[in-house]
Amino acid sequence: MRHNIAHALIQDENINFAVVSVVDAAIAQPEQAERLIETLQAAYGCPVVLMGEENHQLFGRQDIVDFLNQFDPAQLPWEQTQIDIPDPSRGEA
Repeated sequence: MRHNIAHALIQDENINFAVVSVVDAAIAQPEQAERLIETLQAAYGCPVVLMGEENHQLFGRQDIVDFLNQFDPAQLPWEQTQIDIPDPSRGEA
């Protein structure tokens, strides 16, 4: 299923990763947030950190979260894109 997503692709000298903007409620429940990260990592092919669109709370790998805490969210190279994300309720992979 295609979704419109705001993301920032970061290429640091040590790691490449994606920051994906999500509604704040998407990271309120860690189990659901972990499943979303797993799905997005498969789609992006790299580690993914979630960022709440209003509160800018970060959820994901701690080393990446620590790195991102150095920046204001407005400093990240945000892009709007469409990405295919499987619907786990339909058994898509």
